[in-house]
Amino acid sequence: MREEIEDRGDPAGRPQSQPQISYIGFLTMNRLVSFVEKIAYWGGYLSGWLVPIMMMLVVIDVFMRYVMHRPLMVSDELSAYMLVALSFLGLAYTWREGGHVRIEVLVSRFRGRLYDWVRLIGLILTFIFMIELDRAAYKMIVYALQINLRSSTWLMFPLFWPQLTVFIGFVLLTLLLVIDIIRTGMKIRTGREAEA
Repeated sequence: MREEIEDRGDPAGRPQSQPQISYIGFLTMNRLVSFVEKIAYWGGYLSGWLVPIMMMLVVIDVFMRYVMHRPLMVSDELSAYMLVALSFLGLAYTWREGGHVRIEVLVSRFRGRLYDWVRLIGLILTFIFMIELDRAAYKMIVYALQINLRSSTWLMFPLFWPQLTVFIGFVLLTLLLVIDIIRTGMKIRTGREAEA
């Protein structure tokens, strides 16, 4: 679909009312989609690496606590921050791979355009919900920065960093939702899968 969509008109020579999609706009859209999907992939990749790092930290803490009788004082707190990061940075990757829980008892019976319309409505409702989550996460990190919010442990870790991973994860998922809304809308409009 790299060539321009031409306005062929009707047999009487009148142009159709379909808007043209420019080649440059299409390339820009493809690049933007590719960029967002790469970031989502790297978020999932980073999340995957946080799991063994978290495991090693816990194993080292158990060894230090029960064998050396000198427990690490930071392993619980750092593991919790890593768990937050891997959960939220992996949101967009999981969406792209179709790994989120779906309840399709009713929707799976729909076929063709009806299924596409129901999917589009669901995506739009999810997008609205995600915008609210984006706003709440943004307010949370701004508040943490304003008052220099830190953990109440002796580490006094700035809570901005784990909260930032929540915001990044939500924004990435919102961007992927926008891409899926556009693709589904194009599929409904043209009757075939959208490339992007």
